[in-house]
Amino acid sequence: MIREITVKNYKSIVSLNTHLSRFNVFIGANGCGKSNILESIALAAASSANKLEQEYFDNRGIRFVDPLFMLPAFEDVEAKEIEIIVNGESNQTIQSNIFFNQSAKPPHWEDRSLSYNRIMELLLQKVGDHPKVSDLLNVLEDVKKASEHNGDDIVNIDIQESNRNFKITPSIPGFQKFMIYSLEESRLRSIDDKKQIRPLGNRGEGLLPYLKELSQRPNGTEIIQEINENLKLLDWFEELSIPSGQLSSEVNIRLHDSYLRESLEYFDQRSTNEGFLYLLFYLTLIISDETPSFFAIENIDASFNPKLCKEVTRRLIELAKKHNKQIIATTHNPAILDALDLDDEDEKLLVVRRSVDGHTKINPIKYKPEAKMSLSEAWLKGLIGGLPNNF
Repeated sequence: MIREITVKNYKSIVSLNTHLSRFNVFIGANGCGKSNILESIALAAASSANKLEQEYFDNRGIRFVDPLFMLPAFEDVEAKEIEIIVNGESNQTIQSNIFFNQSAKPPHWEDRSLSYNRIMELLLQKVGDHPKVSDLLNVLEDVKKASEHNGDDIVNIDIQESNRNFKITPSIPGFQKFMIYSLEESRLRSIDDKKQIRPLGNRGEGLLPYLKELSQRPNGTEIIQEINENLKLLDWFEELSIPSGQLSSEVNIRLHDSYLRESLEYFDQRSTNEGFLYLLFYLTLIISDETPSFFAIENIDASFNPKLCKEVTRRLIELAKKHNKQIIATTHNPAILDALDLDDEDEKLLVVRRSVDGHTKINPIKYKPEAKMSLSEAWLKGLIGGLPNNF
């Protein structure tokens, strides 16, 4: 898991450090920088995967703007590069020093840090496409010396002598796939997933085709069954099924409503409400072992009744623990907070705010056993911050 994030010089963030747990909820006023924190993490993940082009920004949920506006625009801050340090367990670290190379043709974003991408580049330059293991060991010794010189501990390197193939793995497993999910109803209903990152796009693309694909796998019955069990949070829901005889180009799901007359056995995704689709997406995202192990969900409360918000959040926390997922969620709904148990080290509430200088800052809320007020009430009364203060 990711334990600590340090960000310098990204949009409204001048210098920020925070510790994360398994399930993290960010709250704060509109424009305080919640999305900027998530984007900085996604930017580091994109860099570690050597994917700093605009199309990869879009797919990860990073808002692509003029490079000038990717850096802080405060009068007292001069910055030329974005620095992001991600610490995992057992002293695992990934560092990115990202800058816009204006002199390159064409101009593009680069990471000057000694990272996965840079080591891959060094290896290919020095030993070619078909290296011997002895050649690799010599190059890796150079990499180790350079890493020690820079004070870095960037990568774990695993050499496998099999048809002269080798691989270098990032020091924090799963970090490269970090994405920010911000769902749109129209994308959730769509069956066209040709332009999205598989298996699920960050706007909700690919949900229905992926469910169909899952249902046809040997272990698909178990996955669909677990999704079904958790969908029963909705009082009308009886069952979701996926017809096995569909054509390859046909994608439909069948939903059974306990209130409908027997002659109307089911309806499909075109008739269901958006709250159901949001919940279906989140359950699929967490239960599947092919989706990212570390990701963010923006506005996790969207389309949910306030009481349902609380119970959905509790269920997602349980599933995150069961399926080894790490999640950052943003919300503006106080009901989400009442699902959290701050006495549990796996759950964390963090308040994002702007300092007197306008810089984005973050404060964790600690568990207080003597507290008699719910977190939602404390938030609305202004006792933990995260509210507008100009009216």
